Amino acid sequence: MVRRKTLSPCGPRDEDGYSNAHLNLHEDELTVAGMEIGEEVFVSVREEGILIRRADD
Repeated sequence: MVRRKTLSPCGPRDEDGYSNAHLNLHEDELTVAGMEIGEEVFVSVREEGILIRRADD
C-alpha cells in the first residue's frame, strides 16, 4: 500500500526555531502494518527516510 502524505506542522516553534510535525495514518494503513491506534512505536530518523516499527519488536 502506498499513499502520498503531507507532513503537517503542529504547535508553535520553540526557542531554537524548530516545530513538530504530524503525519496522519488511516486505520486501514495501521492494520496492514499489524498496528493499532494507541500502540507504542519506535521512530528511527535516517538520512533518506523515517522508519516506524512496533515497540514490542
